[in-house]
Amino acid sequence: MSDENYGRFSQKMLPIWVILGICVFVLIGRLFLLQVVNTEQYATLSDKNRIRMISMPAKRGTIYDANMKELATSKPVFSVALASSEIKDKENLAKNLAEILAPWNITEEDIIDTITTHARSYEPVVLKRLQYDEGLEVVTLIEESREKLPGVMILEEPMRYYPYGSLAGHIIGTVGKIGTDEQNLVDNYGYSINDWVGKTGIEKAMERFTVNNKDIGLRGKKGVKTVEVNANHQLVDTRSQQDPVSGNSLVLTIDADVQAAMEKAMEETIALLQEKYPKARAGSGVLINVKTGAVIAMVSYPYLDPNDFANGLSNDKVDYYMNNNDKPLFNRSVAGAYPPGSTFKMVTLTAALMSGKITEDTRITCTPSAWVDPKAICPRAHGSVNMYEALAVSCNNFFQDIALMATAEELYKAGWEYGLGHVTGIELPGEVSGLLPDAEWKANRFTGREAYWRPYDTYYMSMGQGYNMVTPLQLCNYVATIANGGYNMRPYLVSKVLNPDGETIYEKQPVVNNQVEATAEQMAQVRKAMRAVAQPGGSAYSLFRNFPIEVAAKTGTAQTGLVADDPNKDYHGIFVAFAPYDDPEVAFAGIIEYGYHGGSSAGLVCKAVFEKYFGLNEEPIPTELPESME
Repeated sequence: MSDENYGRFSQKMLPIWVILGICVFVLIGRLFLLQVVNTEQYATLSDKNRIRMISMPAKRGTIYDANMKELATSKPVFSVALASSEIKDKENLAKNLAEILAPWNITEEDIIDTITTHARSYEPVVLKRLQYDEGLEVVTLIEESREKLPGVMILEEPMRYYPYGSLAGHIIGTVGKIGTDEQNLVDNYGYSINDWVGKTGIEKAMERFTVNNKDIGLRGKKGVKTVEVNANHQLVDTRSQQDPVSGNSLVLTIDADVQAAMEKAMEETIALLQEKYPKARAGSGVLINVKTGAVIAMVSYPYLDPNDFANGLSNDKVDYYMNNNDKPLFNRSVAGAYPPGSTFKMVTLTAALMSGKITEDTRITCTPSAWVDPKAICPRAHGSVNMYEALAVSCNNFFQDIALMATAEELYKAGWEYGLGHVTGIELPGEVSGLLPDAEWKANRFTGREAYWRPYDTYYMSMGQGYNMVTPLQLCNYVATIANGGYNMRPYLVSKVLNPDGETIYEKQPVVNNQVEATAEQMAQVRKAMRAVAQPGGSAYSLFRNFPIEVAAKTGTAQTGLVADDPNKDYHGIFVAFAPYDDPEVAFAGIIEYGYHGGSSAGLVCKAVFEKYFGLNEEPIPTELPESME
């Protein structure tokens, strides 16, 4: 290229070079501005920033008693959580965090184990929940040490709280962190590994409650918050937030005042019994509205306090709940099966009346000469008795004879119609069916001669011994069926479900499980026989002698049937009753393990509960065991 051409080319390229130079200058200036002048500002917005989706736990619905007293609610707590995906040096993090959480016995090993066993690294896992006051101090310490605690998050969430402590503990139930056996909830219902769910009682039964394909249970709907944090894991901004929705609330049929009276009477009665019967350490009582099946009170002793489980069972509570021979976790009311003893005799009487083999005028003579093997003997010779006199004094001979007249098949039929031998259908988990034996059951259970139903099986079944087993709830519902004229209602605990605005979205309607095929006259005769038990000469007369309301009752002293027990010394005390006699409202059933006589054990609880329910003067549990007529 000639000099002349080169000059012309240079002149044409000059503007381009100027433009390029300006671009380079602007680029260098921009880089200087970003990397030097605004380094700190833009470091916050660098690729080290994190956008986090934080789940916001929903408050569980409140549980109320029938008078809208709060039995279960929630209070705020702080949760220390770990976001495993952001933790690069878990040993160093564990060392720093363990120093802060040392007062709660959380070690470096605990933290490392939580990180390494957490399969869903994208999902924060809660390490420890702290009460609000103590949590504030921990939050402060963690925020001051943010640079040394990458991946540590502080979440505020609701924790279950039970204002009345152990009151109705077995009914309300407990909550706990979701377990490996509940993976179905995580996979199918949107739960996470941090969630707390109902483990027992109503808390479990109503965790998810579906009506018309709509879930209206205690569980709420989670919220979600999208936040931005900086390189030091500190909150920069909240991008968006969808608030959680509280779960639906429950109104129970339980009357907290009556429940408290029953619990107090049960505890005091057992303490009294232990002076004479050291093995009397546990029991159960149930009170039911005979017209609807609504459970007004239900007690299982020893008691449990759901608050002990609301934040995980502490070491000092483990021994009481897990290593206690008296089994405080065991809900005896629905899961305990006991021989009914003489309280079964109303079944026998009903069967005999329905069979047409006896009338109210039928008399049977009870003398030692009548106690022929294989019949059981009577505690005393009662002479000639009709059905009213026989039930009043609990004459074994009378009921054995009429049972053989009616046949074992009729006994079984009447017992089944009364609700024995199968679950009642109450909402509580863990209900057992008890046992109402018959020839088919025995044939499948035994071999050889014992595989056949024998007269002695009928004799012992007629008195509530032998193979018979009932739960306290079944026993109470059977007595309620007698009281209401033969309608076996389905017991229930949940009266209403309320949405978060307090509107009723579900209301329980009474359900008839079954109806006894006895006539109205025959049912009235059974009730009259129970009334005789609490009248002069009856085994419960001393207990209700001056009671202002007419009570119908039956006492029971049942051999435990346990191999290790002495059949001549170890008896459960059982008592059933309903009141008022003329227009029944409530039925009671109580069992005190090794309480011996029903009238002087569970009968004391019944009297205290009736006093409370009917608004009478409440007399204290006696300081000495009353004389029993059993």
